[in-house]
Amino acid sequence: MSGLRRVALERPWPAEVAPRQLHGWLKQQLQLEGEPLRWAITAVQTLPDGTRRLQLEAVLLEAVVQS
Repeated sequence: MSGLRRVALERPWPAEVAPRQLHGWLKQQLQLEGEPLRWAITAVQTLPDGTRRLQLEAVLLEAVVQS
């Protein structure tokens, strides 16, 4: 049986990841947390030093162990 878990994450946006590559890269990042069911970029920040950060919200599927 599976449950759902809502998460809010912040990730750096590496300079080598082009905007067209974000979808695949973000899915890989989310899979480190669980199996993504739905997700969205909720904010993009560019810091004074030029680095970029992404804020994400996601719903992840997680296994529920029944005893």
